[in-house]
Amino acid sequence: MKITSNTVVSIDYIVTDENGQVLDTTNGQDAMEVLIGHSNIVPGLEDALMGKEKGDRVDVLVQPDRAYGIRHPELIQEIDINMFEGMELNVGDSFLADTDMGKKPIVVKEIKGNTVVVDGNHPLAGMTLKFLVDIIDVRQATDSEIEHGHVHGAHGCCHGHDHEDGHECCGKHHHDEDHECCGRHHHDHDDDDHECCCHHHDHE
Repeated sequence: MKITSNTVVSIDYIVTDENGQVLDTTNGQDAMEVLIGHSNIVPGLEDALMGKEKGDRVDVLVQPDRAYGIRHPELIQEIDINMFEGMELNVGDSFLADTDMGKKPIVVKEIKGNTVVVDGNHPLAGMTLKFLVDIIDVRQATDSEIEHGHVHGAHGCCHGHDHEDGHECCGKHHHDEDHECCGRHHHDHDDDDHECCCHHHDHE
C-alpha cells in the first residue's frame, strides 16, 4: 500500500540539523504512527512520504518554511514578572500563555529583575532539518481515526493529545520530552496575534 492522505504510516526516524547534530530519534524502538493528511507532521516530511511504501527509506532535507517556520522577532517579548503570579521561574521553563489567539506556548529565555523575556517561537524555528525515515508499515486509517484526525493507539501522532510513553510528536510544545521533532509546530502570527498575558497559565 502506498502512503496517501488518510493512511496511517509507522516510521522509525532520525532528525538532525544541518551540522549533523541529532535532535530527535525513535532509536529504533517504538516506531511512531502518523495519520497522513491531517497536519500531524511537518509539511516537508509529509510531502516526502507521499507515494512511498512499506520498506522504503526517505532521506529529505526540509527547509524552515516547510518545517517549523521562520523565527518571528515579535514573538520575543519582555513582560512583567508579576504576570506569573509569584511562581518560581527558571530559564527554559515553558508555559501556556493566554493570547488573542487562545493559549499559546512560550519559553522563558531570560529573567531580568522584574521582567521576564519570553519566546513564542518554536525552538526549531528557522532551522533546516534533515529527516532519515524508515517506513515500517502502512495501513488504511479507520473511519474513527479520520473523523478525529489522529491515530488511535499507544504510539499514535495525534496533534494535540498527550502520550504517557514520551512520544511528544503531536504538535505540542513539551520540549523536555522525547520525539517532538516530527510534530507540526508551525506558527504564522502577526505582530498583534501573540500578546503575552501569562495569567491562568499552565506550567509544563
